[in-house]
Amino acid sequence: MQIASTEVNGVTLIRVEGRMDAPAAPEAEDAFREVIDAGATRVVIDLSGVEYISSGGLRVIIMLMKSLEKARGRLVICNPSPFVSEVFEITHLSRRIPIYPNQEEALTAAAT
Repeated sequence: MQIASTEVNGVTLIRVEGRMDAPAAPEAEDAFREVIDAGATRVVIDLSGVEYISSGGLRVIIMLMKSLEKARGRLVICNPSPFVSEVFEITHLSRRIPIYPNQEEALTAAAT
């Protein structure tokens, strides 16, 4: 799994590629924790490069969501594959985390 983050107009954009599963979860957790520790409160996770997500990957996203909520921040997701979208629907996370079809819409939503 590869994770890269950049800042776009005050929003932290995290791009994830690969599998977000139990073996990759510690790496994702460390990367997401670094973003929180750096003071980010508006975060977009671009999942266009994620072909698979398991409960381990969802746990890390939930951890980030809760940390941002505690800081009165906002988490938005964009570009999920059909499989990843289905996982968010089945787990009802799509009710808690806004999901957008592209990065531009997600960055705009996170900034407001």
